[in-house]
Amino acid sequence: MPETVLASLPATSEQRLKIVNAALEAFKAAAGSPYVYGGKSTNGFDCSGFVAYVYQQVFPHYAYVDTDGIKDSSIFNEVANPKPGDVIFFPKGTNPYEVNKGNKKEFPNHVGIVLDANTWIGSQSSTGVAKVQMTNAWWSARTKLFLQYALLI
Repeated sequence: MPETVLASLPATSEQRLKIVNAALEAFKAAAGSPYVYGGKSTNGFDCSGFVAYVYQQVFPHYAYVDTDGIKDSSIFNEVANPKPGDVIFFPKGTNPYEVNKGNKKEFPNHVGIVLDANTWIGSQSSTGVAKVQMTNAWWSARTKLFLQYALLI
C-alpha cells in the first residue's frame, strides 16, 4: 500500500482503505486482461464493471450501475475534495488535448476510482485496468467530477 494512500486516509475511514485495497487487488488479478465492453470480471473489465467489481468487494449489496447511471444516480453525490475510494467521472465530450491536435472526436463517459491525491485506477479501452496519474496530459485535459458513494463514510 503506498504511504500516500495511508497518510491521506482519516483513521475512521476503514471503508475507504478497503476500497483502495480491493482496487489494487483487482488491478493485480486483471493484469494482462484486455478491456472488455460490458466486462465485469478480472478476465476483462469495462470502466463501470471495474467500479462495480471493486465496490462489491466492500459493499456486497452494491448493484451494478453503468457509467451514465453512476453520474445520474442518487447513490453517488458530487464532492469538491475527493478522497481515496471516491469515483472519478469524466463526462462525455471532446478532449482539449486531442482538439489541440486537430481531433474533435467526442469521447464517452468514463469512470475510475481515486487511489490517492495523485493517482486513480480504472479500466481503459487502450490498456485494460491501469493506474493513471492525475497529471496525465490526456486525462487531466478532460472535464472531471468526483463522486462519493452515499454509504461511504
